[in-house]
Amino acid sequence: MSDLNKIPVTVITGFLGAGKTTLIRHLMQNPQGKRLAVVVNEFGTAGVDGDILKSCADENCPAENI
Repeated sequence: MSDLNKIPVTVITGFLGAGKTTLIRHLMQNPQGKRLAVVVNEFGTAGVDGDILKSCADENCPAENI
């Protein structure tokens, strides 16, 4: 596989309250010319991170892209 076919991926994990969502919101609001994609995998009956990320209210991260 050539380097042109590879897509860099960063996986963000951590304990509850560690700041994962805050970090992702910061990256989305300050993309610095990068194209970002976010996959939110929520378990449980009350998923909140997806809603928090959708409400980042910044022209650089429109809700339809989350």
